[in-house]
Amino acid sequence: MITIELSATALASARFGLSPLMEIGTVLNQWQEHRDARWARAARDTVVRHDLRLLAGFLEHRGYVPDFLNPLPSGYDANVEEELHAVATAAPEQVAAEVAGWVRGRRGTDPRPRPVLDLLESGEDRFAHRVADELARFWADFLSPRWSAVHRRLEADVDRRARIAAREGLGAVLGGLHAGTRWEDGVLRVCRPFDRAVREDAGLLLMPSTLAGHVGVGVDPLGVRPVHLVYPALMSGHDLAEVLGHTRNTLLLDLETPRTTTELAGRHHLAPSTVSYHLGRLHRAGMVTRSRSGTAVRYRRS
Repeated sequence: MITIELSATALASARFGLSPLMEIGTVLNQWQEHRDARWARAARDTVVRHDLRLLAGFLEHRGYVPDFLNPLPSGYDANVEEELHAVATAAPEQVAAEVAGWVRGRRGTDPRPRPVLDLLESGEDRFAHRVADELARFWADFLSPRWSAVHRRLEADVDRRARIAAREGLGAVLGGLHAGTRWEDGVLRVCRPFDRAVREDAGLLLMPSTLAGHVGVGVDPLGVRPVHLVYPALMSGHDLAEVLGHTRNTLLLDLETPRTTTELAGRHHLAPSTVSYHLGRLHRAGMVTRSRSGTAVRYRRS
């Protein structure tokens, strides 16, 4: 569990940001976990086709991507050319420290790819320029053709969460980023397979991603960059229908108001057992919550 204590200043400075390179960073971080997904196969094909040896090294050895590959947007909507320039001109000491951390990431029987180590030995400046060049080619082939649709979904997510913040406060947004996040008493808890406690006084950056499967937490040990959260963007009704199927999607859309299994069965002319099955799947996926009042159990969209 990661716990992030946010000061009043950090909460007052909280903002959203959209970043093309952070979306690519999500690919590098989660490709192994989702390697059978269509987007993961397309990413791998792009890397192989263009012989992107450094990105191949990060793809094959998931778990840590150097921060300088994902410069945080200074404004709301980052420009990919500016982001690539920031990567290419990253400070040599930053490149050295962060790639050294990646090299040490796994020990023993899992050595880092030789092309990455060889290029690193040629100098941090050359390494940074080569990474920026590979990111540019990956962007042009993999993400640029999709960016218009991706950007629309990211914008829609921010718009919806901004409305939640206006109605219910920022805490409702933070607690609702994912089934694995909880906001309570000024502390954000993110369910991850390791423990860490952080206090943030400067700010908080929220970054939606169409490919993230969980909430990722970025913490700068030097305190230069604010804590940033990369979280799964909300799906539109069309996206949900494609992923969930017609029946489950219809039930989910009808759960803005809490309803029982019997109520849903009657409203949609379904057998109670069918409704119960779909609600169970939605609940396990964290897409609905349930509460009991006497003998009645009511479900609501999370």
